[in-house]
Amino acid sequence: MKIGILEKTMWTVFRPTFQKNTSIIGVEDSKSLMKKAKIKYYEILKDIPEYGENDVLLINLIGAAMYAAVYISLEKKPTIDQLSEYYEIAMNSNIVMKIFLKSSDYYSKKYQNSLKKSAEKSQKSSNPYTWRFKVIQGDTLESFDTIFDKCGIWHMMNQLGIPEATPALCRYDYAMAKLTNTVFTREQTLAGGGTMCDCHYQKKK
Repeated sequence: MKIGILEKTMWTVFRPTFQKNTSIIGVEDSKSLMKKAKIKYYEILKDIPEYGENDVLLINLIGAAMYAAVYISLEKKPTIDQLSEYYEIAMNSNIVMKIFLKSSDYYSKKYQNSLKKSAEKSQKSSNPYTWRFKVIQGDTLESFDTIFDKCGIWHMMNQLGIPEATPALCRYDYAMAKLTNTVFTREQTLAGGGTMCDCHYQKKK
């Protein structure tokens, strides 16, 4: 993958909150950690194939690459609970992420139509670093399901040899729900050994 404006911007925008919260994962010298992680971040991205027109959720993959770069750069590996807390706070305390999530209306016709188009595109992709999913509409706009049978993050983490760190990223779906007026539920994940990620979204009353 070519390192362009999006990849550089993601690092610039999220580095401050990733750096600020390293004490959660047992690191006091945050500047040194992030210096190492930045090098690893760009190395990870360079090994990922270019996204094509049928590939989806690139920003999700880039965010996960940043998390993976930090994890790989740690001398002592934290627990999944520590990593989950770290990633949630690093992402959700970021002002850009807060604005983005709070302005995302999951329960509008426009959003759900866009989601369905992305799902249709995803069925045509052969890139292992992307996602493949379908959308199941609820009785009203206030609920829907997304069923994933391929996850770009899970593939990337396996390729990097750190599959054990993936559950923290899966848990972030619940953290995002806090900022999107959503009750999020799921029975299984690909990273947890399931056959799919069966995500259910219900508008919070």
